[in-house]
Amino acid sequence: MGENLPRYNFRRILSANLNEIITMIRPQLDQGILKELLYFGLRNLNMLIPKKDNQILFASKPDYSDNAKALYEYIMANQIYQQYDIVWLVSDPETLQILTQNGIKAYLEKSVHGLYSIFRSKYIIGTHNHYCRLKVKKQYLVNLWHGMPLKAMGFADHLETESSLQGFRIGGEADNILIATSSTTRNAMVVSFLIDPRKVAITGQPRNDYLFMVSKEQKLAQLLNRDLSEYNKLLLYMPTFRVGYDRFEGTTEHLDFLRLEIFNEFLRDNNILFVLKLHPFEEKYWLSQDNFEQCNENIVVLKTECLTTHLISIYEVLECFDILITDYSSIYFDFLLLNRPIIFLTLDLEQYAQTRGFLLEPYDFWTPGPKVTTIETLMDEIQKFISAPNYYERERNTINDLINQFQDGKSCERVWTQIQCRIGEIPCKQRFQ
Repeated sequence: MGENLPRYNFRRILSANLNEIITMIRPQLDQGILKELLYFGLRNLNMLIPKKDNQILFASKPDYSDNAKALYEYIMANQIYQQYDIVWLVSDPETLQILTQNGIKAYLEKSVHGLYSIFRSKYIIGTHNHYCRLKVKKQYLVNLWHGMPLKAMGFADHLETESSLQGFRIGGEADNILIATSSTTRNAMVVSFLIDPRKVAITGQPRNDYLFMVSKEQKLAQLLNRDLSEYNKLLLYMPTFRVGYDRFEGTTEHLDFLRLEIFNEFLRDNNILFVLKLHPFEEKYWLSQDNFEQCNENIVVLKTECLTTHLISIYEVLECFDILITDYSSIYFDFLLLNRPIIFLTLDLEQYAQTRGFLLEPYDFWTPGPKVTTIETLMDEIQKFISAPNYYERERNTINDLINQFQDGKSCERVWTQIQCRIGEIPCKQRFQ
């Protein structure tokens, strides 16, 4: 009896940091039971530790990005920070160094300082239901998420594992606020998280406020190391996530056209700069397969590492692009606020619908732009938009109104007002539904 129990060097554990502890016991944590026991113990410890009423903890994936970054910068820009102790938790040591060098208080999430920050914070604001398994009643969890869903996710995604669904279930119960951009997306979020609809606030996404600010074309030129004035048009290609978490969703051939000489010649002849931005969770995989920039000097890859180094997100430079090309990524919901052309590269629509699937259907209605499946039609549609930017404008306006209830660049303000309202710091004059 007891022969199969894990054995630990407790003297070493007591002298180790949190990262080392996790490394030592990870094989057992992965079995599930010890993982739940660890969360149970940490959650009970969290209940005993008093909270700082003015401490706000921010977290995001990737580090320092997306809706969390936008809301944090709003708080800083409007002097709200003077009333609060604000801390960021990050996973990457290099990002930690960049943040601290820029005067931003931050810790590694898998460190004693990071864990203590979770325990002491009254407010936890994140993009991926951060620390929902540790959250206790004395804390307030704000889930900003990281995009409104076109694709099936959570309980609407039949490919999700039971372990993953358990995370959605716990997150839905722990969240005090989950944001949405309209009644349409609120319903989609409720279905995905099985969350109480009263917790979902229609505010708009904080990251979309960047679209209404002064253009950062000079910053984009710095990121790409290009003189953008030399090009007639800037095109952004942002395909959706396909490979990772032991899943393949749809085709893996959606980047092949970048190697075709006919397409490269088209870019050169029309003086177009084609920017590829891959999903951060699969970027290393695809870039290890090919160096797309070698195909043509008119193709450049905007890497997540480059954005992080400069403390900037893709949404801050989205306004610089003339045309967006995507497939099933919800980035086009953001781009609709600019009322600019969108092309949908649907090489694997039927296959993707059968694997991952969609929350919003029919796909053709919810995607206000031409659907292309060949390189020839892609080039033709780019040419049409260059000649007539109003092409598909009526369809864009229809979907924009259904997805983005607010189109004014004040989403951060509404989110912050919702937080203050729901914790009782200000009267709830407007609940934004």
